[in-house]
Amino acid sequence: MINKEKKIKEFWDQQAIKYQDSYLATVPDKFLKELEINSILKYIPNQTKKVIDIGCGNGFSTWQFAKDRRVDIIGLDYSEKMIEQAKKNIKKQNKLKGKIDFVVGSVLNLSNFQKSSFDIVISDRCLINLISLNDQKIAIKEINRILKKKGKYIMCEDTQEGLSKINDLRRLADLQEIPNHWHNIYLNEHKLLPYIKKYFKVIKVDNFSSLYYVASRIFNAVAADDKSKPDYLSDINKVASKLPSIGEYSPLKIFYLEKK
Repeated sequence: MINKEKKIKEFWDQQAIKYQDSYLATVPDKFLKELEINSILKYIPNQTKKVIDIGCGNGFSTWQFAKDRRVDIIGLDYSEKMIEQAKKNIKKQNKLKGKIDFVVGSVLNLSNFQKSSFDIVISDRCLINLISLNDQKIAIKEINRILKKKGKYIMCEDTQEGLSKINDLRRLADLQEIPNHWHNIYLNEHKLLPYIKKYFKVIKVDNFSSLYYVASRIFNAVAADDKSKPDYLSDINKVASKLPSIGEYSPLKIFYLEKK
C-alpha cells in the first residue's frame, strides 16, 4: 500500500513538471474542467470568510475561485511539485477578488489547521486518489474537524455508481467501458455515504456533468474516427458543456454537505 501511495504521488509530481500551470496537469478534458469550476462556484457565496481547496493540484481551479469570489482561500496539495507550480503563478495573476495562498499538506492529516477554522471546504477529485475506503473515511473526518459548525463541504468527486451508469449506456452503443484509472478509487456511495451522514447533512447531490458525459463519452465517441480516443476539444463537447444537465449518468458529481 505504501508503494502505491508513493507511485500515485510520483504520478502527480510528474504531471506538475510536464504541464506546469495548465489544466492538463489534473484532467485532460478542457470543457469538463470549466464545467467543474463553474459548478463549484455556484456553491461559494461571495465574501465567504475562509475557504480551503484540498487537493488543489497546480491551483488552476483555486485561482478561478479567487478571481470570481471575495474569499480568503488556501490551496492544499500533498504534491510539492504541484504547490511549487501554483506558487510560481502568483506573480502572473491579477484582478483577484480574494486572497490566496498555497501550502503542502495531506487530507489525511490536517492537524496544521485548528478545529472549526473554515467556512467552506472544497475537494475536487481528491478523495478518489486515496488508496482505500478507510483512508476516504479518515479524510471525511478530518474535513469535518476543520469546518465550522454548519460550514459547507463541496465534495466534487467521482463515484463507482455514476461510472456504472455511463458504462451501461456505452454498452448499448457498442462502446468499451470506461475503466477506473490505476491511481483512482472512485467513491462507493453505498459504503461511504452512511459514514458521511454521521458528520454531515446532505443538502444536495448535483449531477452537474450528466448530460456532458452522455454527449462527450457516447455521442462524441461514436462520431470519432478513433472511438478509443475521441477529441476532447470537439464541438460536441463544447456545446454540451454549455447546456443544463439532465439525468444521473456521470461519475463526477457534487455532494453539497453541511456540518452537523
